[in-house]
Amino acid sequence: MKLKLFPLDIVAFPLKFIPLHIFEERYKKLINECIDQKSEFGIIYQDNNGLAKLGCTVSVKKLVNRYTDGRMDIVSVGNKIFRLEDQTLINEITVGDITYLPEPIQLPNQIFDPLKEKYIKLLIILGLKENIDHHLSKTMTFELLEMIQLSSQFELELISINSEKKRAEVLNKFFDSLLNKSSLFNSNERFLS
Repeated sequence: MKLKLFPLDIVAFPLKFIPLHIFEERYKKLINECIDQKSEFGIIYQDNNGLAKLGCTVSVKKLVNRYTDGRMDIVSVGNKIFRLEDQTLINEITVGDITYLPEPIQLPNQIFDPLKEKYIKLLIILGLKENIDHHLSKTMTFELLEMIQLSSQFELELISINSEKKRAEVLNKFFDSLLNKSSLFNSNERFLS
């Protein structure tokens, strides 16, 4: 399948909200096309080594602002993870030949709920107590990344895991490591050398 790509130094994944400021002509055209046709584009991580092998389709969730010169502020949301098989440049836009990775299968509650509980504890430690019902209703591992800033390399690792159960195991270890250091969130120790 062919998909127009927007290479960036961020990692997109399902359900991730991504605010973007669109200023280059080629991407203004792409985003306008996606808004008009209600179609998707792909965000794929790019660094000095080139494009990542995996990316995520995204759709425009909200047009926040359109400037008189055509620039835009949008919020996009991640949909499906894909593997980049090949790419070409057409009219200054990278077009990828992609295949979709399998959709994640929801975990049983007895596996997912303890992980979600750790996520909620982290949010509370960080002082995020509003809208807890929204967080309690989550059912997939990617949803548990909301409100947590991760490195691009860790996010790339997470999207490369084809199993919701294996991704939950990685997040479980990650959340445990944060919770074991939770005293740093409430003390001046973090500022001492």
